[in-house]
Amino acid sequence: MGKIRQSYTAREKLKVIAYAEAHGNRAAGREYTIGESNIRQWRKQKERLQNMPRTKMANRGSAAHWPELETELLVWVTDRRLQGYGLSTTELRLKALHLAKQTDANTQFRASVDWAYAFMKRSDLSIRRRTHIAQKLPSDFEDQLTKFQSFIINLRKKHHYSLSQIGNADQTPLTFDMPSSTTIDQKGAKSVMIKTTGNEKNRFTVMLGCTADGGKLPPYVVFKRKTFPKLPFPKGIIVQVHEKGWFDDRITNDWLQRVWDRRPGAGLTRSLLVLDAFCCHRTDKAKAVLGEQHTDLAIIPGGMTSILQPLDVGVNKPMKTALRRKWNEWISSDDHSFTATRRMRKAELPTICTWIIEAWEELDPAIIDQDTTTASPDVAEEEEDDLDLYYQDEEDTPLSVLQDIYRIFNEDSDDEEFEGF
Repeated sequence: MGKIRQSYTAREKLKVIAYAEAHGNRAAGREYTIGESNIRQWRKQKERLQNMPRTKMANRGSAAHWPELETELLVWVTDRRLQGYGLSTTELRLKALHLAKQTDANTQFRASVDWAYAFMKRSDLSIRRRTHIAQKLPSDFEDQLTKFQSFIINLRKKHHYSLSQIGNADQTPLTFDMPSSTTIDQKGAKSVMIKTTGNEKNRFTVMLGCTADGGKLPPYVVFKRKTFPKLPFPKGIIVQVHEKGWFDDRITNDWLQRVWDRRPGAGLTRSLLVLDAFCCHRTDKAKAVLGEQHTDLAIIPGGMTSILQPLDVGVNKPMKTALRRKWNEWISSDDHSFTATRRMRKAELPTICTWIIEAWEELDPAIIDQDTTTASPDVAEEEEDDLDLYYQDEEDTPLSVLQDIYRIFNEDSDDEEFEGF
């Protein structure tokens, strides 16, 4: 019968080491009934054991292949967190690649996802996240889904829309400060601070629109102001102001005329526009404007946004991720101005608009026109390894956007009327 192996915590090992340092390895072995070779090995690992949690028994996992790089990277992480800047694993990997190129241009280091999490484990780092509340579907959502499907199918049979003339648009609220809800920090930290300019509740609204063939409509931004700012805004974005910074009847009709009615092919054939149940989308004035533009309106039933609003589930989130990354780069740069009390000013309006344009252009059109509801596991792994995917989020894979709605057109259904539109 073989000898039963005994495991010891870091606290117990350090106690044995202290006795061995005072009385010798052999005496410690007799005192604690432990092999002398184990005691010699523990004494060599004393510093490592002192940095371990006292209840942990082993430090399993591969050793660092690039210890100098990881040491330098950990210093950067610690400094960034001390300054209060948010940090994602994507930013961590990009910084690691940058450091690797500085030390050895021919290195085989790839900064993979597996390496990032292994590095975090070796460095006692973790992702800290705040909780969130998911949207609750209505009790009759299956019935509403069937009716919405029937409504769309009947429109398709009647008008035979082309993909380029099926559109979807959605407003998304943004703030001038966009700190991430997660950051890499030391495990057990009781206070997790992220630096901002104090404008994380100062909001504005962006309306994004796309078509089922992957086309992108110019972004439309509404800032909370009474007068239009006399600033040089970049081309490729439409700027409007509202005293409360959101959409009302005036702003909605302005978007219909300046964005939807100026898309490629507008007015040449019948079109379909899918919007959520926001009140200003359903006014008589909005319906009249759409009627003049030969556009049919499909309103997503209330409470069904999470499963029927393509932009909300597939585009707005990666856009916010890209904008947050640009804000993180800006907040951690030296390009800032300050008030008389040395308080950092928020990003200028043209700067915000530039970020929106760049993020919208960088968004891969495949996220709009791909023809599957979720990416396959193989595709998801490839996207995870690609550091240039600006829509990549480490918890979700991209969803199809308007192709799902178009695919509904090809399904059979009865002629049940949907009374909500």
